[in-house]
Amino acid sequence: MPQTQVSIQQINKQFPSRSGDPIHGLKNLSLDIQAGEVIAVIGTNGAGKSTLFNCLTGQYPIDSGAIYLDGKQVDGLSQVERAAHIGRVFQDPTMGTAPRMTVFENLTLAQKRGASRGLGISLTQERYHNIREYLASFRLDLEHRMDVPIGSLSGGQRQIISLIMATIKQPKLLLLDEHTAALDPRIARQVMEMTHTMIKEQDLTTLMITHHHQDALNFSDRIIVMHHGQIVDHYDSQAIKSLTTADLYARLEDLVLAEEAIL
Repeated sequence: MPQTQVSIQQINKQFPSRSGDPIHGLKNLSLDIQAGEVIAVIGTNGAGKSTLFNCLTGQYPIDSGAIYLDGKQVDGLSQVERAAHIGRVFQDPTMGTAPRMTVFENLTLAQKRGASRGLGISLTQERYHNIREYLASFRLDLEHRMDVPIGSLSGGQRQIISLIMATIKQPKLLLLDEHTAALDPRIARQVMEMTHTMIKEQDLTTLMITHHHQDALNFSDRIIVMHHGQIVDHYDSQAIKSLTTADLYARLEDLVLAEEAIL
């Protein structure tokens, strides 16, 4: 029987507003994710998708509730402590990397995520050789870019390196935060297919925010729909088989129209 890898239990997050009334980023949100499962997260702007990710990584402390990772409560841990177990790839290829540092230096930092940095003493020839071999396994010619500042790479190359950085320690939870949205369609497809391969080969438990609904249908085991900080719809693997992108767009449109009718 599949093991629960991530358990999010009744978490709440509020933000202050100018009017004095709190803005609810997340409302009593609960979700269990099985080991190796890929869940796509969709929703309109302001639905709480990124807030959920920021609460999982510790960037935002939750107001109440609990977050368990592999059976251990982590909501009280710092961002650095959680980073040892949670990998994240952002929409912007410039985020999550040090642009002036080389590919080798960035990947070394990723290997030491969650530990004391000590980068200088970690830049050994043995590590260089091992990382070079690892990059060569992807057959994307990245092993020949080891000494290039990561800011000099193309957007697609940089996003692939970001993905490798996020998964190099085989995290207990991988967060994909619209990680193909800033890429042109051809490169986005390449990155998404590579992502899918890495997830399956490493059996990574994954949450994926995406506006590309076809990717949600093609590459996820479950789809959740968020609205106003809550999960309002949940589609399991059987339901996904009969869904189309038009169905998902229509559902989001219904949520927007219902909200406008209330206003």
